[in-house]
Amino acid sequence: MIWATILLIGVSGYVAAKLFSLTNKRGKLKFLGLTIASAIFMVMQFSVFLDYLMADPNVTVAAEFIVEWGHVTSLAFVLSSLAIFIRESKPVFAQFPMIYTALPLLIIISYLLVQDTYAIKTWLLVIYQGGAITVALLMYSVYTYRRTEYAFILTGVILFLISYILFWSISEIQDSYQWIWKLLVGIAMVLSIVGYEQTEQEFVVNTA
Repeated sequence: MIWATILLIGVSGYVAAKLFSLTNKRGKLKFLGLTIASAIFMVMQFSVFLDYLMADPNVTVAAEFIVEWGHVTSLAFVLSSLAIFIRESKPVFAQFPMIYTALPLLIIISYLLVQDTYAIKTWLLVIYQGGAITVALLMYSVYTYRRTEYAFILTGVILFLISYILFWSISEIQDSYQWIWKLLVGIAMVLSIVGYEQTEQEFVVNTA
């Protein structure tokens, strides 16, 4: 249903703007990757919307290309941001070099090597998405145990996990019932950004 796509365009644009605000005001590098990923996701959904409106073969090919590479690129930036979150959660003496947080971007190169093999591409997307959700789930479970302010983010990650399981386990949700996973992802994104704003506000208060 097209309304679900329009919803995701609006939500992803809102989230990207909020994340950019956090990056700009706080100077937090860890939000930069999430900002880029949200902006890419918005472009992906907008291309799907244009494909629905125009129903042109050339637009369809372009939309499929944008969605495919948008998935890979946004996942790479999400994993890079998560790596920065993990690095900053450690004591200064235990932090790994910042350059290591850019390693997830190599995912883009690895995907380029298998772009002509449908089965391998699909499995890589499953692994990349599952990996990102697993890392976030483990990380924010620990964070929430320490500070309840992270509960919103953890809830968002759980909804991402549910959407991931439904999308890859029930074929109808990829096609006929797309609104289900899109609605879950939209809610998850909103909950996550609310959680990030709360945790950053709490951090500012505690350090003031």
